[in-house]
This record gives sequence, structure tokens and C-alpha cells, in this order.
Amino acid sequence: MTKPPYPRGWTAGSQVTGPAVAAGYARNVNLDNGNSNWNDQDNHNQALAVRASECETVSFAALHRAYHAARGGKKPSAEQLAFEANRLDELLDLQDDLSAHTWHPGAPTCFIVTDPKHRQIHAPPFADRVVHHLVVPMLERIYERTFIHDSYSNRRGKGTHAAVRRLQQFVRQVDSGQGGGYYLQLDIANFFNSIHRPTLWRLLKPRMERARLPQWAQRATHALLNWPLERTGVRWACTPAQREAVPPHKRLENAPSGRGIAIGNFSSQFFANVYLDRLDQYIKHVLKVPRYLRYVDDFVLVHKDRAQLQEWLLRIQEFLQTELLLELKADRRLRPLRDGIDFLGYIVRPTHTVVRRRVVSHCRAKLRQFQRHADFSHSALERLRSVWSSYAGHFTHARCWRLCGRLHSSFPWLARALNPKDPL
Repeated sequence: MTKPPYPRGWTAGSQVTGPAVAAGYARNVNLDNGNSNWNDQDNHNQALAVRASECETVSFAALHRAYHAARGGKKPSAEQLAFEANRLDELLDLQDDLSAHTWHPGAPTCFIVTDPKHRQIHAPPFADRVVHHLVVPMLERIYERTFIHDSYSNRRGKGTHAAVRRLQQFVRQVDSGQGGGYYLQLDIANFFNSIHRPTLWRLLKPRMERARLPQWAQRATHALLNWPLERTGVRWACTPAQREAVPPHKRLENAPSGRGIAIGNFSSQFFANVYLDRLDQYIKHVLKVPRYLRYVDDFVLVHKDRAQLQEWLLRIQEFLQTELLLELKADRRLRPLRDGIDFLGYIVRPTHTVVRRRVVSHCRAKLRQFQRHADFSHSALERLRSVWSSYAGHFTHARCWRLCGRLHSSFPWLARALNPKDPL
């Protein structure tokens, strides 16, 4: 008997009923008797075809690779060490939960950072980080080729320094040594706490379906977006006073229903790019802005005509309100290029880039703190070298030789402290 072809993307699977029975896509689940019984509509043990993506299970090899990515070469936490002590069972449990579509996020640990301002960071459990590193690369393969070139946050080959170099290129193209041109710099108010999750899901769902992403990955993505903190709970790693220092509208637990994703999740960084990709596409392909770039929710437009930038501002504001349900911050900078653009820790001018004053002030404060304690132990010196290497890496992407000279003059012991072969 000739077997009727399956519909594309379908295979034999679990028992279902409906129009497909009449279409003839039924088979006997009892394969021990050798009877395929493809068109027997009266067989009480029949099973219908289901989409292949619904039958897929999570590859243990892929899960193991995600585990190594989640480790990330960082100093392990106690929670990570506990996971690793029982690694095989933990990964098998994750595999079972994801394959059965029953996985959901666990309780994050919330702590408060104060630099440059007080804000909450929600660190997910280590098992959740493994899931993030499993699912997000699958989503990136769908989206990366469609993101605009000048979106620079949390993408391979991009980053802050590439964004600053690109911005200076834009500035020089418009300025052309004539001292003209303007920039429009905008930022979204309370961005992560304002993301409308149902809107974000409507952006993600059709793309995942068209790409035939496995059902377990789609379900995990939905769980990442829609599993509320009230169900997981939060483990607080801060004092009540530290919690109160965060403005109420900046606290994720106070976000309106259906809004907000956690800062500190690997997945949240990607979701932010997906959400604002609508804005990127609108600015580049509808407004046709030639010189535009974005890093997270901070974006800059450069143009020779101030009136044109003003018009674009009004249209961008309307688009954000109607399509993404977002608001711009009140601080909207529409200024001449000669004033310099304060962007990602630098001041970008047509002729050169310098380090932002606040960054220099923080560096001096850390050096004074070290000098005040006069702790020249091996561990203290290692911490100092780590801090200095971070600032020095930032400085080298700007005009910095005078700045470094002034720092070494102000702290004459610094050169010796930074040289491990010449301890103090």
C-alpha cells in the first residue's frame, strides 16, 4: 500500500483528533505487529501526525555547551559550585523540564549597584543562566542578520568602543572641518522597567515560528518573558536601606502589570535589542536617517540641519508612544557638534575624543581610597592593578597622554605599585 505523504514539517506522534483524521494522516501506534495501518480511521489506537518541532527534545550536548558558556570564566559563586557538584543530574533535570515544556525561571538574587546611580540588578540562578545560554544563541541566529549595522549593544564585534568610533566618523562626515552640524541625543525613560512584554512577545512569536524554532525553545522564551516575580520570589542580597535608596519607579517589583524585564539577565540584553529593533528599522527605513546609532536605549542622530533633527524628534516620539508604548526622557539634547557629544563615557568632538570628567573623577577617587588606606599587601596590589587596567583600557580609546601624566603626577607611587616586579 502506498503511504500518503505527511504534510511538510509533520511526523508520527501523539494521539490527537480533528480534521487531520479525515485527511487520512493516521497510523497505528502499535508497531509491534508490523501493521502500519495508515488509513484505518476506525483503529482506536490511532495516532495522528504532529509537528516535528513539537516532538523534539533538548540535545544534551547543546545543554552541556550552554553550561560551559554560563560559567564564562568568572569566579564561581557558591550556587554555581553547588550546581557543578551535581552537574550531571542538574543538566538532566533541565533537559527533562525543557523537553516537557514545564521549565520556568527560578528566584533571582537582587542586589543594588550605586555607580553611577542606585539601581536593582537581578542575578538569575545558575541553572537559569544555562537556559539563557542555550536559548539566546538560537534566537540570535534568527535576528542577527536583520539587525541594523549601527546597533552596538551586546552584539559580537560591536560594543562601546566601536560605537564611539562610529559616532566620531559620523561627526566628522557632517562637520567636514567647517564647524557646522548638529546632533540629537535621546534616551528612553526607565527603559527596562517600561518594556511591554505582550508587545515584545508579539514581535518574537512569528519570527520563531517562521524559523521553525523547536517548541521547547519557544516555550522557554515565553516563560522567560512572562513568569512573574510574584511566583518565583526574590532573594534579597541587600539591606532594607539599600533597597529604599532605589527610586520606587526604578524597582522592578513596582512595574505596571505586563511591563518590565530584569536588568542583569543575559536574555534581557537580547530582548532589549529585539524590542528596539522596531525603532531602528523605523528610523533607518521610514525616516531614512543616514547617520544614526544606538547603544541599548541611548541613541544619537547626526545631521547638518537642525530643523530636520527637530522634525525627526517629533516623529520618533510619536512612534515610541504608539508602537512600543515607551516615553523619551525629558533630557533631549539638540546641540551643535562643536559642543561635544557625551556618549558611553567619552566626549566625542569633531577633532578628537576625550574621557568624560565623571570617569576621571571616579578613577581619582579610587586611587585616593587606596592611598588613604596605604595597604600594600599582595592582594591589595592585585586589586589596584585590576582597577587600573580597567580605567587604562578605557583611556586608551581617547586622547589620554596628558590625563595619564597628570594621574601619575598626582599619585607618584602608582608606577611602582603597578609593576609586580618592583613591589613597594
